Amino acid sequence: MSIPRTLAAVALSAAVANVFGCSGRPSGGGTAAGPAAGSSAVTPGTVTNPTDFALAPDDKILAAKPFNQTISSQSGTLFTQGAGTYAGHSVVAQSSGSLADVKSWLAKLEQSPPAGYRYVASAEHPSAVEAAGKFGVTYAVFRNGAKGAVIAVVDPRLAHEKLQIVLSAVDKYKMLPAELRNSIDENVKAQLGVSVTEALDPSAPVGMTVEALRTINGSDNPAIVEVDATKQ
Repeated sequence: MSIPRTLAAVALSAAVANVFGCSGRPSGGGTAAGPAAGSSAVTPGTVTNPTDFALAPDDKILAAKPFNQTISSQSGTLFTQGAGTYAGHSVVAQSSGSLADVKSWLAKLEQSPPAGYRYVASAEHPSAVEAAGKFGVTYAVFRNGAKGAVIAVVDPRLAHEKLQIVLSAVDKYKMLPAELRNSIDENVKAQLGVSVTEALDPSAPVGMTVEALRTINGSDNPAIVEVDATKQ
């Protein structure tokens, strides 16, 4: 006898919520492995930075690609221009400096953003900052008219510990029917304050972290994600 779809949704929702728990342990009880000890940064090719936000001299760009996304009013995005379609760029970089050094760089950027931009302190709601911090993310939001930018600094060790199983479940989640994804999102959102959909949103803190972890490929050096986009 087949299990009713609603029951399957509840069961799957509970399973994924457990996977997304903060213990970082798989259901079999083993400890989720973090980045390999002594791992080095990914060696990038020659990649230029298409955003308006210059990186520090020792930062290495690992990936740069177009950013195109339609954002709803319910999205976890940090862009302050509201719902709509955005087009711009996304960059993932890595620093050879310490996490403290990179956070200091971000703090200085808040004080002196690129010409035309202003730092949007109001975008850093305490609840959002706390939720991002659980996954090792520190971020800042900037705006220049219709153009917005989000700069995130990621602690790969902490982020990998919290999100390792999420990374392995992302592709399977995308293949699920919409009704199952909605059920999982509601369950995870209620327990963790962040949904799976937000974890896949490249303009939201956790989504930016997932993108960074996929790009740095196990390195434990601090990662930087820059996304700038103009509302169309």
